[in-house]
Amino acid sequence: MQASKEPYVGIIVDLLNEFERRSGHRTIRTLTPYARVERDLQLGETDFTLMAWGDARAAYARRGTALVRLDFGAIGRKGVVLRTYADLLNVVVAVPRGLKVDPRFDVDASIKKELLLDYTQAIRMSVAERDAKAVAGSLSTLGHIIKKLGLEDEFGDVLVLTTTQLTVAFSKKSPLLAAEAEVNAVFKTMADDGTAKKIYERWMFPARD
Repeated sequence: MQASKEPYVGIIVDLLNEFERRSGHRTIRTLTPYARVERDLQLGETDFTLMAWGDARAAYARRGTALVRLDFGAIGRKGVVLRTYADLLNVVVAVPRGLKVDPRFDVDASIKKELLLDYTQAIRMSVAERDAKAVAGSLSTLGHIIKKLGLEDEFGDVLVLTTTQLTVAFSKKSPLLAAEAEVNAVFKTMADDGTAKKIYERWMFPARD
């Protein structure tokens, strides 16, 4: 989602709008840093969210309907070699704080990481002639933002580390757990009829004029 005086826009917003249309329920949306989303799920302050699933999240959230496939990894600055995991040891990697990229990468202290607020800040940091020479996260999201910022010529090698799914993640401490099955059922209709994929591709891979 994008923060501004205008209504929120983005993949998650469109998916929630379609959920509301199909279910008749209303959702309350809050725009927060990624790390805060994790905290809210842990405490039950958010009933559910739509996010890339990671097994570590199972401690405090239930994995629900899978909507679209997501590849996670790193993209290097042009001229930086990123062909294998070992290549990550040679660079500083900019990554949004709290983001789960890959189970090995997330806990690997031998990889130098620059933890930042969001994807845009991570990308800008990596092109600002500072320490970071690569960015990590959802490869489709990174590619979309890099293109939007007109920085395609600044980046080169793409390294896929893991593949997961954009899923419904329902907080185990939510007071509305009784509604979990219904929420997942509605999102399943969106996955089954291709609506979720169309929404994702419309934002990530917009048609050229």
